[in-house]
Amino acid sequence: MKEVIAKKYVRALIASLEASEFDKMNESLAVLGVVSGFPRLKVILDSPDISSKSKSDFIFSLVENGSEKLKKFINLLGENKRLDVLPDISKEFAYQKSVKDNEFTGLISGNFEFSKAEKEQLEQSFSKKFGSKISFETIKNDYNGVKIELDSLGLEVSFSIDRLKAQMSEYILKAI
Repeated sequence: MKEVIAKKYVRALIASLEASEFDKMNESLAVLGVVSGFPRLKVILDSPDISSKSKSDFIFSLVENGSEKLKKFINLLGENKRLDVLPDISKEFAYQKSVKDNEFTGLISGNFEFSKAEKEQLEQSFSKKFGSKISFETIKNDYNGVKIELDSLGLEVSFSIDRLKAQMSEYILKAI
């Protein structure tokens, strides 16, 4: 439900922005998205003893060099008691910005390190495939294989060594 509400607010915000304001607004909303996840801030936002105006002013004070449009936007959220939607608004705005710029970020995870050349080759291949600029972050974890995720494009590709072993064993047993 919050995602639907966030999309409506983001659409309205984007309509009011000029092209030069996108990056600054994205940075400000990213900060607010992270900060609004803190439990102490949630207590403040949920408090009925604090006025909406005070909550909005406090939220705005967390952003360095915030624009007048951001202040009005936060005041609007405060008046409508929607300050709790800020993390979703931040995510949606970042997604809309990446669609506008045609740049997407993905994640490569696995139980071994990727060299810089391998990472760049994957970025080039995926960029060519989707006609977008795609960059990847790499994470080493316990997954026995390689998993590539591009959530903003709805793509997940994985290769599991355990699954390969199981399929090879099954194939050999069928052949016998």
